[in-house]
Amino acid sequence: MLDRDFAEKFIERVTRYTDYNVNIMDERGIIIASRDRARIGQYHEVAYRLVTGTEEIVDTTGMSFPNVLPGINMVIATGGVREGVVGVTGVPDEVRPVALMVKMAFETMLKYERQQEEQRRRANKKEHFIYLLTQVENADPALLREMARDLGYPEEMVRAPILLKTIPGEASELLSILRSGPLHTNRDFSFALDDSHVLVYKGFQQANKNLNAAYRDFLTDYLSTVKDRARAYIGSFQDTYPQYCYGYRHCRWLEERFPDVGEPAFFYDHLSSYLREAMPLRELQHAFSVCRSQMCPERRRSFCQTVGALIDTNYHFPEAAERLYIHKNTLVYRYNAIKQNLGIDPLASASDRAFLEAFYAYLLRTIEAENS
Repeated sequence: MLDRDFAEKFIERVTRYTDYNVNIMDERGIIIASRDRARIGQYHEVAYRLVTGTEEIVDTTGMSFPNVLPGINMVIATGGVREGVVGVTGVPDEVRPVALMVKMAFETMLKYERQQEEQRRRANKKEHFIYLLTQVENADPALLREMARDLGYPEEMVRAPILLKTIPGEASELLSILRSGPLHTNRDFSFALDDSHVLVYKGFQQANKNLNAAYRDFLTDYLSTVKDRARAYIGSFQDTYPQYCYGYRHCRWLEERFPDVGEPAFFYDHLSSYLREAMPLRELQHAFSVCRSQMCPERRRSFCQTVGALIDTNYHFPEAAERLYIHKNTLVYRYNAIKQNLGIDPLASASDRAFLEAFYAYLLRTIEAENS
């Protein structure tokens, strides 16, 4: 169906370049746009016959139908479908080439306008799809699958979210580089979230039985084309659309915790930290409030600095001391003091290490709350 507003805008443009009267008729034979505005809304018998018949062009000279004047009328067709008629009033031999040019111009503009409209609809649908994938917990699975099909995305499968942070204004270029890379496939979802963030849900072959062992090297290779242009945060695997928001949430958590990361940051490398932070503060308080009350504020801060450095370095004392800008022996002294005061030995006992790290998470969160 031809759009009346589009037809009227077309007539406005045409009248800048010709003095001939041009009419646009829809599939019902109604004149929906004309240089002679008095003819708009009139029924054009010849136009209706053209749309519903097999002829391509009709010379209306000598015809006595109401509202039909001498001239040339041609079918407007897109994709093999007859949608309307363009008519040019005047001496047929004079207006025939004009009518042909107008017909070609109208069909070309109509095709372009519909392509643009389809792109706009797809962009809006894609934007809504991204919103549901990244922001909505427990989104309707049927709706997500329907939108994925409409957008041409493949079925649900194991995917890992990758959040890339680049400098403002570079997201579109970064996305283009990724999509043109050798390891990017049609199984991958990829979006520019804003002018500095790109999100990719990278797909894996379902037949890969060693996913946990192989994914790190695979994703590192996938990101090799952009490793010098962006920081990469890789979230948890997901295999159903309503769960994708959690993988994205894990990416954002990594970005907050490691804003200056060099190599790709993998969520599963920091799972214990995430789980400690995810534990309700009230539960931690029930377990550790007495232990906390026995430490002054300064000692709590020193404790968090020391234990945090040990956790981040997997209890590698030389590296932890370097991070704290202290001598290794000073760190050993602090660690022994913690062992003695709490009656634990984290290096010898897994349960003691779990206690130490949970207590650390509690103290850190209370310090953050006090400073906020």
